[in-house]
Amino acid sequence: MSLKPIDAATVKKWLDAGDTVLVDIREPGEHAQEHIPGSHLVPLSELDSHDLSKIGKKKVVFHCKGGMRTTSNAGRLAAACEGELFEMTGGIEGWKKAGLPVKQG
Repeated sequence: MSLKPIDAATVKKWLDAGDTVLVDIREPGEHAQEHIPGSHLVPLSELDSHDLSKIGKKKVVFHCKGGMRTTSNAGRLAAACEGELFEMTGGIEGWKKAGLPVKQG
C-alpha cells in the first residue's frame, strides 16, 4: 500500500481547516530541535506501540526530514491507521522551503 504525495502548501491549508492530522515520524531528538506546529510525534521506531486508529477517518499526513523514511515505510504507516493517507513531499525540509513556519527547540 502506498501513501498519496501531497505538497506542503496544501498540507498547511488542510491543517488550518482542521480536518487533517500531521504525523511526524522522526525520532524525538529531531522533533525537539525543530518541528511543524501542531504535528504529532510518532517516531517510526515506536510505531508499533502507538494506536493510530484513534485518529479516525480524518486525512492523515505523514512526514519525516526529507521524505525518504516516509516513502520507504509507506506500507507500514498505511497499515497503522485508517482514513485518507498522504505523504508530505520533501518532509519538514520541503515545508521550510515553502516558507512555512517551524518551531525551534
